[in-house]
Amino acid sequence: MKKAIRNSLFSFATSELSQDAFICWCLNWFNDASKPVLQEMAKKIIFKLTNVEEFFVEKIVSVDIFRQFSRKVKVDNKSIHVKIDVLVIVNNDIAVIIEDKTYSNEHDQQIERYKRGLQEIYKEKPLSKIITVYWKTGFYNDWDEVTVADVKITGEDVRDLLADYLNESEIIKDYFDCLEANLQWQEEHKKYWLPLGVPWWELNIVNYHIAQYTLLREIFPEKRWDISTGRYEGEYEIYMGSSFGRPWTQTTVKWSEFKKDEWYKLFWRIDSDKNGPYISFRICEWYYSKEKEKRHRQLYQKLSSLMAEIVGDIHDKLDLRKAVKSNKGGYNEAAFFHYHLDFSDWDNKKNLVINTIREINDKFVARFTDEIEPEFLEYKKEESIE
Repeated sequence: MKKAIRNSLFSFATSELSQDAFICWCLNWFNDASKPVLQEMAKKIIFKLTNVEEFFVEKIVSVDIFRQFSRKVKVDNKSIHVKIDVLVIVNNDIAVIIEDKTYSNEHDQQIERYKRGLQEIYKEKPLSKIITVYWKTGFYNDWDEVTVADVKITGEDVRDLLADYLNESEIIKDYFDCLEANLQWQEEHKKYWLPLGVPWWELNIVNYHIAQYTLLREIFPEKRWDISTGRYEGEYEIYMGSSFGRPWTQTTVKWSEFKKDEWYKLFWRIDSDKNGPYISFRICEWYYSKEKEKRHRQLYQKLSSLMAEIVGDIHDKLDLRKAVKSNKGGYNEAAFFHYHLDFSDWDNKKNLVINTIREINDKFVARFTDEIEPEFLEYKKEESIE
């Protein structure tokens, strides 16, 4: 007989709107003294959100909660749509803006725009403080790391906040169980080399960004990434996308921007093709004329030759010469290194693969910077004059 599954509300209510409602429900226990334990839970959450001294919580006399607060205002003659997931007004004086995410990311500097908009809305009676909160229970990636907020709440933080109250409410128990299951799923799927013994198209690294991210960050640790405020494409920042539903993950290791569309970047990508998962080294550069295309092809050939030379100098136990690509490079984006990943003996090969890719990267970037980039920059300047 099939084992009965616990009928949990949050197994079905999985959207960010459902999480918005749960956050509001938790906070609103501050205004309901019928269950003192849950009222204490609300105070504990408010303390975490405001990130202020604990005595402040005892001085709270009012908490007003607005779900999906929406208002259009003008700031510096620009229209801003203030659309806050959860807005909390404490003592009619302090605002807490909660930007709530499950699996998506903040975009277009939402939090900063909402803060500026709220300042305009309350300009007749200014708030003493506006606290911004980035609440995300799903997997934290590099875009989340550079999101600017006064307080950041992770899935692990929420789990810790709720752990003492599971017996107080079936709603809390349902949410907690689903959150715990999601956190466990993340830990299992970070293991990019699993499941063992399955066809390559069933591997975590082929199907999930979290697996690709984990391997790419093992190859290029976060210490290589100069973390900045605000979201932008920087060196060794990992970002993700998909092609026809197939996930890919990549990191730029050398880039330069020029006015308009005159830019280029060198980057590593983890993806899959008909032969399985791979890691590739690529160039992306836009061009719009036959002359520029010709120069792009010449550049590609130089990059491919440089890669062949670097690989040739490495004591090669991975047969990497087959990974060097030397075609026409007649696309805005083209790979000059394409290595298929084999996890059948990963325990023994892992360190060799990771260290070899790092060695290739560091030698390539150094020589590109010294030998190829000066000439490349010169003709980019010529193009900008044309």
